[in-house]
Amino acid sequence: MSMFGGGGGYGQKIDLEVDFPLESLDLSKHVTGGQAQGEKLIYDLYAVSNHYGNMGFGHYTAYCQNPAANQWYEFDDSRVTPVNPQMLKNTICTNAAYNLFYRRRDLYEANKAELDFDKMAVRPDDLYDV
Repeated sequence: MSMFGGGGGYGQKIDLEVDFPLESLDLSKHVTGGQAQGEKLIYDLYAVSNHYGNMGFGHYTAYCQNPAANQWYEFDDSRVTPVNPQMLKNTICTNAAYNLFYRRRDLYEANKAELDFDKMAVRPDDLYDV
């Protein structure tokens, strides 16, 4: 038995589903001191990386939100597809979720007007010399 709990040096992947919010994750009661005094610390999810497989190998995908259109997309190798808004929670919140990326709502809203999403966008034509 290895120190990772399984044969061959690989551990056991935990496949339990963790319920996590897409919006309004309130961390106010979990932060003390500094600027958090009496302040609401609300976070919204904007991306999730997923892992399918076990500890030794697998496949990664991602879900990311386009902030300009408020549309979620699934990224799977070279395929990008929109996520049905009515199925958002069931599609994104699965036991494959590996990393969750949240942004603090008040800071994002305060700075969003200064962001030029079109200027930051990477388009396929930008990646290749055509």
